[in-house]
Amino acid sequence: GALLLLQGSIELGVEKGLAEPQAVGGDDEGIISAQTDDSGTIVNNSRSAASALQEDEAASRMIQRLAQTIIAFTPATYFRFLDEDLGVLYSYGVTDADNLDADEQKRLAKLSIDALSDSRGGRVALPSEHPASKLLPAAATRCILVQKLNGYKNSRGCLIIGSDKLLQSFTKNDLRWIGQLADYNNLIGEKS
Repeated sequence: GALLLLQGSIELGVEKGLAEPQAVGGDDEGIISAQTDDSGTIVNNSRSAASALQEDEAASRMIQRLAQTIIAFTPATYFRFLDEDLGVLYSYGVTDADNLDADEQKRLAKLSIDALSDSRGGRVALPSEHPASKLLPAAATRCILVQKLNGYKNSRGCLIIGSDKLLQSFTKNDLRWIGQLADYNNLIGEKS
């Protein structure tokens, strides 16, 4: 219940223009925004969305809010939304990952999604040596979480969340509500 209230307040803030990061970059592919961390230090976050996702404004905003929420309220430092058919659809984090060609992105997305097949809860932690770590910046591969999420246009998809901290820095509640946010995202996506 509290997480849905949190998500609702974030959505309200975005709708009112209070929580939207201020863009200081000029192109549509990568936008840099200034935000502060817990100590008040300015942190640069990079954000990029694939052209397929940019065409669907509602889906793009929903994934953007999901990414910002996870980065803001967990030890996560990097977020990617992957689609089995399209590869990387959305990226958000403190540094940008290496650019991979589309075929490599799709292959790594499929490996990430396949890693979820044995999971009962729809979430797995991958070792930093897993090939999917190539989807994240090197600084965000100490802990790699993969969360099941419906892909774009009802294909198979997942979130890949990287952190520079160990898995133990994520609380049980962090992990639980990442799953709940993914379920909420799936529910809203089905309605639209």
